[in-house]
Amino acid sequence: MRKRILFIMPSLPGGGAEKVLIDILKNFDYYSYEVTLFLEYKEGIYLNDIVNEVRILALHKQNTIWFERLHRILRFFHCYALFHSFVYKYMFLTLLKGEQFDTIISFMEGAAVKFHSYIMHKAGNNLSWVHIDLKQKHWSLDFFRNSEDEFNAYRKMDKIVFVSEDVKKRFLELYTIKSDKCIVIYNLIDVSEIRQKAVSSHVEKRKFTICMVGRLNKQKRYDRALSVAKQLKDTGYDFDLWIIGEGNLEKSLKVMSCEYELNECVHFLGFKRNVYAYMKKTNLFLNTSEAEGYPLVICEALCLGLPIVATNISGASEILAQSEYGLLVSERKEDIYEGVKRMMNDVSLRERYCNHAMLRAEMFNVPETMAQIYSIL
Repeated sequence: MRKRILFIMPSLPGGGAEKVLIDILKNFDYYSYEVTLFLEYKEGIYLNDIVNEVRILALHKQNTIWFERLHRILRFFHCYALFHSFVYKYMFLTLLKGEQFDTIISFMEGAAVKFHSYIMHKAGNNLSWVHIDLKQKHWSLDFFRNSEDEFNAYRKMDKIVFVSEDVKKRFLELYTIKSDKCIVIYNLIDVSEIRQKAVSSHVEKRKFTICMVGRLNKQKRYDRALSVAKQLKDTGYDFDLWIIGEGNLEKSLKVMSCEYELNECVHFLGFKRNVYAYMKKTNLFLNTSEAEGYPLVICEALCLGLPIVATNISGASEILAQSEYGLLVSERKEDIYEGVKRMMNDVSLRERYCNHAMLRAEMFNVPETMAQIYSIL
């Protein structure tokens, strides 16, 4: 008899954790496992990428403007967590009435863990994934009454999976969890698929091109990149900066780009289904985030042999091994600028990092990662 697995996610927008989940589901053993995916909102760029073997359950078809307004009002009056614990708990338990699973997995922090806390009794094995440095950016508290409420949810898990040693270390500085419950499984990276998709003749560049990929939100700190672009332009560098992704800060970032008079060199390309074809054509990959876990886009850049400049934060420092496989810089805008300028000026340095990136990509192994996942199901 196949084991029954339930994954919990809020929705499937174009983020790193969502992409990792999709890749895991693509590689799952459906002869041995029966997989259900619960979504709070049945929407997102990756929705159509879910394989047919996966059963989808959802509370809502989409996150409408009315839901956004309701949640905003509830948060303003500090009663969102209370509302969630009564209304959403009832709706969720009703949806899963009569269902039992062997393993339940909240594959993200925040809402996924909150939903998971309502149904732990429905499985003998409860797992939760942590993708980000929660001590640095504790965004997930929005879904709980307080930190004690969140801690109680994690404390009841059978295993907590961290995407990097850095993320695990920072989490344990936040909450005291038994060490035997905490394990590290690096994100699944399908190197062959990434390289295969990168082969395209339809993407053209005009000049030296810097690439950034990710959701346009505060965590990614694209404002730093725009400041760096302004400095480069003001000091006479001729380049293009491609920003690939979409998000709630898109409008304000475009305004900032206009104010800096960067319209000729900064290009907001939106979400691209095949982002690898664009990345492969560029000369330099840039990441300016203030918090990450195990940044998927940096791993993808390594797979494509791109030289990388990245802020020295959790996850990035672990992947790039203290600048062995990519250039790590501090979060100061001036240091990011100096790092990018150094890469642009030094061809031999870029070539060295291209070679080292390809070597680092050898660490990614799909069967090995899936075997680690199966071992805890």
